[in-house]
Amino acid sequence: MTQIAAPAKTNTLALIAFISAFVIPIVGFILSFIARRQLDVPGNAETGRGLARWAMIVGALGTLAQVAFFILWAVLFFGALAQAPFLR
Repeated sequence: MTQIAAPAKTNTLALIAFISAFVIPIVGFILSFIARRQLDVPGNAETGRGLARWAMIVGALGTLAQVAFFILWAVLFFGALAQAPFLR
């Protein structure tokens, strides 16, 4: 009788990191590093290295976009505040 092998389990943290990278990018970025460390342990049969890698990429790009947006917002906000006639 032939045994059917069970499919490899996907690392849960890699999946959570990938989803989080789209919602809260810095959290996805941090969780992806933790997931990669779990996946690199010798003897670990889980899959999800690709998910963790893409969570790193999306998390890094999302974090950079959020920082750029905040800097642009702060420059425009304080520039408009400096032009406000009620502050003079």
